[in-house]
Amino acid sequence: MINKIVFLISFLMISVGSFGQSNETDENNFWKRVFLPSIDVGYQIPNSSLLEGSVRFGTSIEYRVKNNNDFFIRLNYDTYGARYNLSTIGNANNSITNSIQGTVQFTDFLIAPGYRLGDNTWRIMFSVMPGIKLYEFPTATIDGQQVVVSQEGKSVFTTSALTTLEYYFDEKSAFTISLFQNQVWKEVDFWGDGGSAVGFSIGFITSLM
Repeated sequence: MINKIVFLISFLMISVGSFGQSNETDENNFWKRVFLPSIDVGYQIPNSSLLEGSVRFGTSIEYRVKNNNDFFIRLNYDTYGARYNLSTIGNANNSITNSIQGTVQFTDFLIAPGYRLGDNTWRIMFSVMPGIKLYEFPTATIDGQQVVVSQEGKSVFTTSALTTLEYYFDEKSAFTISLFQNQVWKEVDFWGDGGSAVGFSIGFITSLM
């Protein structure tokens, strides 16, 4: 499933960029507008009482319509692991522990247009990206005097509002610092009492050519 998502999104981005390539000069060709890799490391704090704060790693590919400023389209791949604490299922005659604790891995695929402005050194970009969050949710059953925990692969719609300040030390490469707010809109699984998370990250981005 993940491979299909990556393939379809990547194909869409390349097709959009290639459509605008026909009128490009050699100086402003398609590949000079592709920026990757982008590498991000940050920390996020969830609003949910079931999840703890976690380190977040991210990467992206970006196509800029007019070189360094103006509109762009961006694909984000973000991953992070978080500790959780959930209630088990049981009955009145059972005295086994009433919580499940562990670590869950989340993977976000996000894609959207955005806008960038600034000068040759300092720029700022904005984007609100919808996408899908992949994760595994633990469930517990009682087998005699033991709690048996199993993992179920799931997905849920998510969005991320992103603001990034960029410092360009040459024409095509920059250090970045970002503020973001992630949102799971459905009250389900880990997000029954709060679906938002806020955080920051620092990173680096450069062009393909």
